[in-house]
Amino acid sequence: MPTTRPAALRLRSVTRTHRTGGHTVTALDDVSLTFPEGTFTAVMGPSGSGKSTLLQCAAGLDRPTSGSVTLGGTELTTLSERRLTLLRRERIGFVFQAYNLLPSLTAEQNVALPLRLAGRRVPRARVREVLARVGLGDRVRHRPDRLSGGQQQRVALARALITRPDVLFADEPTGALDSRSGRQVLALLRGTVDRDGRTTVMVTHDPVAA
Repeated sequence: MPTTRPAALRLRSVTRTHRTGGHTVTALDDVSLTFPEGTFTAVMGPSGSGKSTLLQCAAGLDRPTSGSVTLGGTELTTLSERRLTLLRRERIGFVFQAYNLLPSLTAEQNVALPLRLAGRRVPRARVREVLARVGLGDRVRHRPDRLSGGQQQRVALARALITRPDVLFADEPTGALDSRSGRQVLALLRGTVDRDGRTTVMVTHDPVAA
């Protein structure tokens, strides 16, 4: 009999509302979801349907108005801001459409940044290994302005993976890329699930990417 995978992430009755122009807008309405360990989930929907709000609440970047978000055995919605920041730094990885690389830093310095922010030792061999895995072993000293969009997104992916996060979130990771670069990034994301057992949640409007 197949065994049921434990939940890496669980949302229970999550609602998120905000005020806009004197009106209350409901971005998420009583959403319950479970993301099992070692799975790749694509969250789809038209613009304005709440995809990014779902990701932000699930990742602890935004607090739901009501409901609970549990990462492993940790309830995120009751944590202080400081503990939530530390948890995100240690156990959650992010890849965004805009890359969010620091322009003054090289590829390897950008990848090492999460470890430095956490006050952890930065093993250069580990940084270079992760860059090599995303196909940038020969670009470690390049700054973002010397890299293509696809290469910058791969640096962002390496940066997200350097801490070995429990869950990797990707918000429209191929939205700014050409089709070839997009396929490469998607293949790398798929590889983190198949090879490393990483739980990955990707927001996309693109049915081909999904």
